[in-house]
Amino acid sequence: MIMKKLTMLALAAVFSASAFAQDVYKQISKIKDYKEAYNLLQANLGSLSAEEKAKCYNALVDLALDKVAKEQGTITSNQMAEQLKTKVEPYDTVGLYDAVMQALENGVACDEFDMQPNEKGKVKPKFHKSNGDRLYPIRFHLVNAGIYYQTSNPELSYKYLATYVESADYPLFKEQDKSKDPYLTQMAYYAARDAYFAKDYAKAEKYADVAMQDTAMSKDALQLKLAIMQNQLKTHEDTLNYVAKLKDIYAKDENNDVVFSTICSMLISISDKAGLNEIVQAKLAKDPNNFTALAMQGQAYMSDSKWDDAISSFNKAATAQPDNVAILASVGNCYMYKAQETAEKALANGKTLTPDAEKEIVGIYEQAIGYLEKAKDLDKTMQFKSFWAYSLYTCCYRALGPDDAKTKEAEALTK
Repeated sequence: MIMKKLTMLALAAVFSASAFAQDVYKQISKIKDYKEAYNLLQANLGSLSAEEKAKCYNALVDLALDKVAKEQGTITSNQMAEQLKTKVEPYDTVGLYDAVMQALENGVACDEFDMQPNEKGKVKPKFHKSNGDRLYPIRFHLVNAGIYYQTSNPELSYKYLATYVESADYPLFKEQDKSKDPYLTQMAYYAARDAYFAKDYAKAEKYADVAMQDTAMSKDALQLKLAIMQNQLKTHEDTLNYVAKLKDIYAKDENNDVVFSTICSMLISISDKAGLNEIVQAKLAKDPNNFTALAMQGQAYMSDSKWDDAISSFNKAATAQPDNVAILASVGNCYMYKAQETAEKALANGKTLTPDAEKEIVGIYEQAIGYLEKAKDLDKTMQFKSFWAYSLYTCCYRALGPDDAKTKEAEALTK
C-alpha cells in the first residue's frame, strides 16, 4: 500500500512537472513582448527538459521573426511607395536589427536542445530544418546592421559583422547552400579588422583566414593577418614560431612577395643573417631580378655597413622599379654613410684631412645628393620625406657648405 502511494506520488510529480512545462510554453506563446517572454523562459529553464527548452526557444524565434516580418513589410512597401511617389512610412531600424539578432540567438539555442537525444537515445529534431530555412535568409540584415553602427557604435558594429561570419558555420545552417553567400569573405575582412583593433587576436586571425579566400581582397587580408600575428609577439620564441608559420605560408606560395618580405624583415630583426642569406639567395636563384629580394638583400648589407654591396643591390632593385622613392633614397643614404665612414678613417688617430681625401669624400657626398634629389623629385606628396630630407640636407651641408642655395633649400625641407 505504501509502495503504491509512493508510485502515485512519483507519477503525480512527473505529470505536475510536465504540466508546468506546458504552462511555461503556453505563457510564452501568449506573450507579445519579446523581453517579457525571454525573461519568463530564463527564470524557468532549470525545470525544463531539453525537448521543452527547444519548444520554448522556438516560440521566442517566432516572436522575434514577427518583428522582422513587420519591419521588412514596411521596407518593401516603402520601396513600392518610392516608385509610385506616394507616402513612405517610418520603420524601426534598430528594432529590426535587434530582432534579427534575437531570432538567430534563440534559433541556435533551440537547435542545441532540439538536436539532443530523447529518452530512447534517438535524435529526432522538430525545429532544425524549419529554423535553418527561415533564419539563414535574414542573415543579410547583420551586414546592414554592421554598416549602420560603424561610426556611432563600433563595438556593436563588430558584434553584428562577427555574428554574420560566425553564423555561416552554425550547425543550424549546415544544410544551407553557402555558395550563395556573396558577402561572407568581404565582411570577414572588416570583422577581422575590428577584432584586431579590439585586440581580440584569436578572432581576428580566424576571420582573416576567411577573408583570404576572397581573390579580390586576399592580399589585404594576408597583410592584416601578418599584422595580427606580429602584434602577438612577446618573446624571442614567439618570433621564431612566427617566422616558422610564415615559412609554411611561403612554402605554399613562393610567388607571394608580401610574405617573403615579412620573413626577411623578421630575420633581420633577430639578426639571423644566415637564414636571411639563405632565403634571399634561393629567391634570386629562381628570379635574379626580383625586386623584393634585391631590396631585402640591400637592406641586409646596409645593416652590416657593407655600403658598396648595398648600393649594388639597391641599384639592381631600382632597375626593376626606377620610380621607387624608398629605394632611390636608400642608395643615397648608403653613399652618405660611406662618405661619413671614409671621413672617419681619414681622420683616425688624429690625422689631418688631406686635399685628396677631402675630394674623395665630397665626391661620395655628391653621388648621395644625386640619388636623394631624385627621390625628392619623385616624392610629390612628401610621403617618404623621412627617407631623404634630413640626409639630403646633411650631404649638401658637407659637400656644398651651409650658405649654398641647395643646402638652405634642403634645410627648409627638414622642417
